[in-house]
Amino acid sequence: MTVKQRFNRVCRWTVLSASFLLAACSTTGRSFNSMALSNFVPGQTTYAQAVEMLGSEPENTYSQLNGTMIARWAHKNSVLTDAIYFRQELMLRFSPDGRFERVVDSVNVLSQPGGQKMPANGQVYDDPTMSATIAPTPVKVTTPMPPPPSPVRQPNPELEQPLHSQSVTYPVRGTY
Repeated sequence: MTVKQRFNRVCRWTVLSASFLLAACSTTGRSFNSMALSNFVPGQTTYAQAVEMLGSEPENTYSQLNGTMIARWAHKNSVLTDAIYFRQELMLRFSPDGRFERVVDSVNVLSQPGGQKMPANGQVYDDPTMSATIAPTPVKVTTPMPPPPSPVRQPNPELEQPLHSQSVTYPVRGTY
């Protein structure tokens, strides 16, 4: 086998291997900057500022009947069909006036609002030397908060009448 044939064979195997690896990769959601969470101040940071600081729109928003809203940011990278993957999720609650209230849930997010860092055991450090507080920077954003939920559906008496049915019993033969 000549050097040129070997080179061609190696190139073919390289291209073929790369094709299989790329075909097995997938990405869902939108990448977001989870470290920006340390700049969030409860009661002050607005929804529009949160979108700007995190660097992307949330994947889902859930409007509650009391006027609050929960926004969910999620991103997942997968290689070899979930054999190797990285998942990051963040759910934030906003008040009816669009201000950040608290973190509802997080997955693989290491920072906490107000500059606190989340250690492995899930407790937040109270010692100021363990975490650096970073003052939020003012951001001018035009992203509006999603509309509030529609009012509670009123029952329709014509459609929601009780069902009247007769019960039927059948005799059982034999013992079981």
